[in-house]
Amino acid sequence: MKSLPAMHTLLNAPCFAQGYDRSILKTLANELLEECRQNQRAYENLTQWCDALQARYYALLAPPLKKVYNATGVLLSTNLGRAPLESGALRELEILSSYVDLEVDLESARRFERAFQAQNLLKAIFNAPDALILNNNASALVLVASAFAPKSKRKQTLLSYGQLVEIGGGFRAHELLESVTHLKLVGSTNKTYLRDYKNACSNASALIASVHWSNFSMQGFVASVPSKSLFNLAQERGLIFYEDLGSVQGVQETRKALKSAHLLSFSADKLLGSVQAGIVLGEREYIEILRAHPLYRAFRVDKITLFLLTKSLQGYLQDQKTPLQTFLEQDKDALLNKALKLHRALSQIAGLKAFVIPTHARVGGGVQMQDLESFGVQLQASMDGKALYHALYKRGVAGVVRSDCVVLDVCALFEKDIPALVCCVQEVLEI
Repeated sequence: MKSLPAMHTLLNAPCFAQGYDRSILKTLANELLEECRQNQRAYENLTQWCDALQARYYALLAPPLKKVYNATGVLLSTNLGRAPLESGALRELEILSSYVDLEVDLESARRFERAFQAQNLLKAIFNAPDALILNNNASALVLVASAFAPKSKRKQTLLSYGQLVEIGGGFRAHELLESVTHLKLVGSTNKTYLRDYKNACSNASALIASVHWSNFSMQGFVASVPSKSLFNLAQERGLIFYEDLGSVQGVQETRKALKSAHLLSFSADKLLGSVQAGIVLGEREYIEILRAHPLYRAFRVDKITLFLLTKSLQGYLQDQKTPLQTFLEQDKDALLNKALKLHRALSQIAGLKAFVIPTHARVGGGVQMQDLESFGVQLQASMDGKALYHALYKRGVAGVVRSDCVVLDVCALFEKDIPALVCCVQEVLEI
């Protein structure tokens, strides 16, 4: 391995004489040198070392988020920020550049519940006795189990083996539950019956939990217990039934589910097309217990999330469509016309062959819905498909690779973004 430069040699290079914070530069230089030492690699000369250090410094100052053109065909892509937000509400965020009445009632000048308005909107929309807003749906799992079946009091939560689900990023709901409650698994992987829950009940049992399957389904030799039956069992045994709906897509379905649960929760972005937040609905006495729990303060939302969620809920009551709802309501003709428009623009690029093809888009985000019929534009160029895919991704064009070609699905693509997307493709092919 080539030798590493001395710290003072690197920091005292002429390019760092002005415009750099010395302490931050030193921290980044230490990280760079340590990584090279661990990986047994080094740059050729001091100029290359300076370039590498400068790149790290400028990366700290880069915009925190960059615009991406979603041509993956996945409407709720976690990697791409899930639901796109309504532009009008975002423009109104300017009010937060000043002080606002987040936790004060201007009429009485007294402290006020920050989520009061949003909670009332949720109660009205879902016909719920009470509502609670958390930073995400995983928080709901932790808070409910901590409040009603705490491990510290040797309380037990019943959960079916068939609901030991892992979703994106290796997240497992049951492991989260196990951190705060004693988990009693019932039934089997593919078949769980009501008798399994009955046999598992003991004096330690306090909570029956039902966790949504999120991003998979089971078919064939399977059996599960309806929520209504679990709710009835919980009432019979003096337990609480909590249903994690996760990512349902309809307000009416949620209202119906609420009739068969003491508490339920879901993700606001996946149901309402809003910001990421966890919504808990249920009976007032149980919501009040959650609201009074010490963990609620750790899980509550900030003013930006609360503002945008409130705007989304108001928009729902006023029949305003979110971008996600607009995408979901696209018919086949609209999608084909969008694909043809993209195709016409791409066909003007020299050295590129473009073809309109049928595709299958998905809601994503763990939402269990059938694939959506869509269209895409398949690209063929002199470079291979994977190279083109990565080159486009660097410019913010997220497509998919199929049969060594890049396909740009139009289902989650804003029509207004087509000219900018085409410019990105042209830039890649002109390099």
